[in-house]
Amino acid sequence: MNFSIPEPTPPTIIEPSLFSTTDIEIDALLGAPKARSSFNVDGSGLAVAVLDTGLRVTHKCFAGRVADARNFTSDDGGNPAVVTDRNGHGTNVTGLIAAGTNDERRGIAPGAMVVPLKVLPAPTLAPIVNALIWINENHARLGISVANLSLGTPGINLSDDASARAQFPQLAAILKELNSKRVAVVVAAGNDYKSFEKEGMSLPAIFREVISVGAVYDASVGPRHYQSGAIAFSTHADQITPFTQRLSKEASPDCYMDVLSAGASATSAGATDDDATSVQDGTSQAAPTVAGVVLLMQQHYKRLTGGLQPVSLLQDVLRSTSTWIVDGDDEEDNVINTHRKFPRVNAFESLVALDKSVKLAALHKVNR
Repeated sequence: MNFSIPEPTPPTIIEPSLFSTTDIEIDALLGAPKARSSFNVDGSGLAVAVLDTGLRVTHKCFAGRVADARNFTSDDGGNPAVVTDRNGHGTNVTGLIAAGTNDERRGIAPGAMVVPLKVLPAPTLAPIVNALIWINENHARLGISVANLSLGTPGINLSDDASARAQFPQLAAILKELNSKRVAVVVAAGNDYKSFEKEGMSLPAIFREVISVGAVYDASVGPRHYQSGAIAFSTHADQITPFTQRLSKEASPDCYMDVLSAGASATSAGATDDDATSVQDGTSQAAPTVAGVVLLMQQHYKRLTGGLQPVSLLQDVLRSTSTWIVDGDDEEDNVINTHRKFPRVNAFESLVALDKSVKLAALHKVNR
């Protein structure tokens, strides 16, 4: 089974002088600045493992915050210590989570440590599974509380039933193990919607133990044409991208997509030099913004309780505090819309709800 980057468009490299001084689009849409300031969170004390094409570890966006790195591919002679990002995808994704610069590349959780795990290109499932096993063995040592997988298999899945788990037993087992240890695995839902024009997600996004993420636009960026044939004739904030795979609770009560998030067009770190910037579209870009929100939630929960919350609690809070988006109410695209509602993550509201639930639980315990 060939795993690949669910990337509908190649990266665009822009000059630093062409972007604004603050991330006013993704940050503002998701309520991240208010979440960070109101709850004094930035991901500090936690680490995110990014399973991708590697990372430009010398980039200024990650200065002093690369906790460890491992190569699980045959690139660079299979040297386990070398995670050179020749594609640029991994650097862009990592920046969306945790870039520490005070400009438009700033990540949602700019205080978090990063652990790049190079798993792409992946002609088989082995690099991804081996990287997840490595996280299971090293998460306590490095403080890894989130793993981001902006990757998947081409295809459409409605369930992670017994046959699906039997087909990928190692993957299913390690995802279940990480879930039990409260390591949140965030996965891109996939970019093949135009190929099927019906509900479903790629794998491993379909597994219920992970937090699956689809993409919306963060602003008006004009018409967008994608290699898959998907077209957005116009764009605006909170418009579902025509490429994003989607799966509603109505269609799949156990394995539905958790949330939508900003994934087009996403400005982040670039891999060409130590101050490079890139802009990419994809559920690949939406997933890391949610990984960043999860880090903020985990930091606050850990401050209040001393530990990490169950992944199921993260999923419930993310979904229940989201802004609801109707697929097809104002999308101008060339795909068949489902006309169902999907939740788009709201960082501030998620932190508010999490804070209330923890404090109410503590009060109930005291009063028993």
